[in-house]
Amino acid sequence: MRDSDDKTSAGGRPEDISRVEYGLTRMVRLLEALARQRDDPLDRAHYLMLRHLEKGLIRIGDLSEVLALDATTVTRQVTAMEERGLVVRRVNELDRRSALVERTEKGAELVEDMRKSRIQRLDELLADWPEHDVTLFAAALERFDTYLYAELRAYREGTAG
Repeated sequence: MRDSDDKTSAGGRPEDISRVEYGLTRMVRLLEALARQRDDPLDRAHYLMLRHLEKGLIRIGDLSEVLALDATTVTRQVTAMEERGLVVRRVNELDRRSALVERTEKGAELVEDMRKSRIQRLDELLADWPEHDVTLFAAALERFDTYLYAELRAYREGTAG
């Protein structure tokens, strides 16, 4: 990295931005490594999809948008989840060209068990953090997530900088 880039990028916050970049890279890697060590009943994609389906019936197209995946990928995942008895597809009576996806009882139970396990692990991992720091961390993650969705939307619309 060049010094001139460090001084002019990100509004004069180059060291912090560099720490965030490297920290996110390490975090993704560590989360993947930890996931390989556990025997979770659901992979990350199925877990996330089942969490979104807590709201009820959702069109595959809407799932693809919220999961930041193309509809073909979501359709393949839904098919695999149907085969495991985790979801069912329903005809969309308002638009018969699209399908609606719904969690089954089995899917709801598995995702809830896994959610509780994940929350317990996070609670243990963050046990030494002051409550205020956990609250700030949660808020920062939610805010960053919102910005990532906006950035992805801009790329898809061709308006990203």
